[in-house]
Amino acid sequence: MADRPALPHALHLLVAGVLVALALGSAVCGFDDTIARAAFDPATGAFPARASAMLELVGHRLAKSAVWIVWFIVLGAAIASHRVAALAPYRRVLWATAAAIALGPLLVSVLKVVTGPRCPWDLVEFGGQWPPSDALFVRPAQAGRCFPSGHASGGYALLALYFAGAALGAARLRWAGLFLGLAAGTAFGAVRIVQGAHFLSHNLWSAAVAWAAAALVFAIAFPPRRARRRRPR
Repeated sequence: MADRPALPHALHLLVAGVLVALALGSAVCGFDDTIARAAFDPATGAFPARASAMLELVGHRLAKSAVWIVWFIVLGAAIASHRVAALAPYRRVLWATAAAIALGPLLVSVLKVVTGPRCPWDLVEFGGQWPPSDALFVRPAQAGRCFPSGHASGGYALLALYFAGAALGAARLRWAGLFLGLAAGTAFGAVRIVQGAHFLSHNLWSAAVAWAAAALVFAIAFPPRRARRRRPR
């Protein structure tokens, strides 16, 4: 297969930094609370969307299953590339994509066990029993098990398709992957926000983790090329 284009790893890490800055800004500037209050009903002391069976089924359960289907397809193609000659040239990209899709949500799951922030519906101001906490990293017994957003990370994990397109030099796959990952992550995150499960910053942190995880996997799979030395004549 022809030489693939070099990936701009430094730029990819910068994007992750921008997402972190947006997450911090949302929390510090009050966007988190403003959006949560818009979805909260003070009269009932609850988030009305949390009681929607249709939203829970389609926006939460089925949406998560769709990501699993994509991952199994990519993983199946990666495994098949060891047997199917037509897939062999794409073996490294397929394995990197499968690993990148899995790594982001896995890291988020680990973080949820050691981070303190709680879901909006757990907080006193939104009908819960817990006061707000500024503690980020805590012991597992004290973890809020809510930060970052696990559901949003599943959607943002599809950003790995952007990196696959970049590694292959396939512009259509690159931009389609970027659109699909951002659209899925944003939609999944929006569902959980209106249900009271997460703040906006939780979703932005998930985007940062998913993007950084994919960037790391592809940086390892496709390291920067060393400049070739010219032989003296």
